[in-house]
Amino acid sequence: MNFIRIILIVFLFITPSLANEKKIPVKYIDLNFIINESNIGKKIKEKILSEGEKLKSAHKKLEKKLESKRDEVLSKKNILSKEDFEKEVNKHQKNVDNYHTKKKQDLNELGKKNLEMSKNFMVKVDKIIMNYAKENSIDLLLKKESLIVSNSALDITKDILSEVNKTIKKID
Repeated sequence: MNFIRIILIVFLFITPSLANEKKIPVKYIDLNFIINESNIGKKIKEKILSEGEKLKSAHKKLEKKLESKRDEVLSKKNILSKEDFEKEVNKHQKNVDNYHTKKKQDLNELGKKNLEMSKNFMVKVDKIIMNYAKENSIDLLLKKESLIVSNSALDITKDILSEVNKTIKKID
């Protein structure tokens, strides 16, 4: 009889705690992997690198022109009067200043373009992630970077990556 009482008491204490323990569907995702490995992510990276190289090449050409102009002005130092030489130096310095301003402007524009393309891409990825979570009844989705230890079965990165590659076809 005592044995049955003990089992009954243990059962009564365990049953409510089991009923209250709700399983929350939790998954995690590696966003950096999706950004770097998705077709569009790669295209964005290639486009920015390509435009950066073009910009760098154009600036190198301008720098060479400015250097040759500087050398030309310096070679005229003994030929020109002091006032004319100073005018040439000031004119060249103004061109150099304009070049630096343009270079800074170009780099800022490239940065803004990169930021805008990345932002548009991430907005689309967020929509895909939200739809996936809704369709698969995922209540909690974590970034892989914020995890210490996890079961790889909870990783949905590859599922999201394939969905991103199917859904997003062009760069905005």
